[in-house]
Amino acid sequence: MKVKTVCTGCSLLCDDVIVEVEDGKITSTFNLCGHGEEKFLKAKSEERLLKPFIRDGGKREATIDEAIEKAAEILLNAERPVLWGWSSSSVEAQLLGIELAREVRGVIDGTGSICHSATWIAGSESGFPTATLGEVLNKADVIVYWGSDPGHSHPRHLSRYSVLPRGAYTQSGYEQRQVYVFDIRKTRVGKVANFLVEVEPNRDYELISAMRLLLKGKDVRSDKIAGVPLKTLRRIIDEWKSRDFGAVFYGMGLLASKGKYRNLAALIKLVWELNEYTRFVVLPMAGHYNMIGFNHVATQTVGFPFGIDFSRGAPYSNPGETTFAEMLGRGEFDAALIIGSNPVFSFPIELVRKLVRKPLIVIDCFRTATVEHAQVAIPAAITGIEAGGIAYRMDSIPIILKDFLKPPEGVLSDAEIIKLLLEKVRSGS
Repeated sequence: MKVKTVCTGCSLLCDDVIVEVEDGKITSTFNLCGHGEEKFLKAKSEERLLKPFIRDGGKREATIDEAIEKAAEILLNAERPVLWGWSSSSVEAQLLGIELAREVRGVIDGTGSICHSATWIAGSESGFPTATLGEVLNKADVIVYWGSDPGHSHPRHLSRYSVLPRGAYTQSGYEQRQVYVFDIRKTRVGKVANFLVEVEPNRDYELISAMRLLLKGKDVRSDKIAGVPLKTLRRIIDEWKSRDFGAVFYGMGLLASKGKYRNLAALIKLVWELNEYTRFVVLPMAGHYNMIGFNHVATQTVGFPFGIDFSRGAPYSNPGETTFAEMLGRGEFDAALIIGSNPVFSFPIELVRKLVRKPLIVIDCFRTATVEHAQVAIPAAITGIEAGGIAYRMDSIPIILKDFLKPPEGVLSDAEIIKLLLEKVRSGS
């Protein structure tokens, strides 16, 4: 049986994936990159977490009801619980997670707070001139990658939406487009760029500010800015002004540079100013398939995109105070629910040591390093394969995910697990 589905390997959410299924197993796939292939083939792998377990003096298998009851007990007994992850969860689970955080008066935070949170901070200050990926495909004749290498992070980005495809107004495809890459080193995507601009590390803000001055016709009293010759910047600005539609895709290379979200705020202002001459937009190269979704859901329901603290009764957010990594560093939590994330694998070791000393509830599809340190672990179905739901693509377009395989016996979706946990907390509070 052939099934057309959506890939949740990254935030591109490619919707042209074909999967062949026989006897409840995936036998072959089409139109998947390496990220998607890995995720789809892991669905029936030995890495799956199939049974809940509890540690209470020793590790033992448990029923889903026992695991939910124990998890609710941990959250209810905690004075400052944190609910972390959510970027690899459905919108439905995220909505219920916010309600759960409200019920236990805890903090809820998405993985985006340690990476693309700058998008929301800078966007709230400067506005956000954006577009859909479909508009980019059909109209963009300038493509800019700033601090991002989709050859590694989003392998089908160039072929589906930006550089290679032929659109309604870009029927010559690659031949009609100018591709610019701003990075500190030569990257994979730089090999197809018309202009590769090597920026000195931690000087993105300086470079963007100089480009804004040139755009306004102001003098720049230096022959080289951030390692880039002034005449090169003049040429780039003149070229951008003469084009019909430009799209700037930024990644962690910009956001992690010195200046953090101020770099993005400056880039957004440059894009706004380019709109006085032509059409330019800016889009984030978000990683996890529903990272953008959590920020949208949180903003729409409580008014803050991440790091939301309900301990006061009303929602409160202050990045650096109510975000998980900083709370973890200060030891300001006494229990954590981790969903769809693996901080034991990805966090610095000094933070991991603090994390594993506290009671951990982990909801995941696979047996990760974080699962191995959990006091309560609950297996979840894989959204987009074994469970349906909604996720937001990197351009903030909601995409419907459908299931085409049955989950392992007794395994529930992330939304069903959070719903059961919420009900148990409400009945026990």
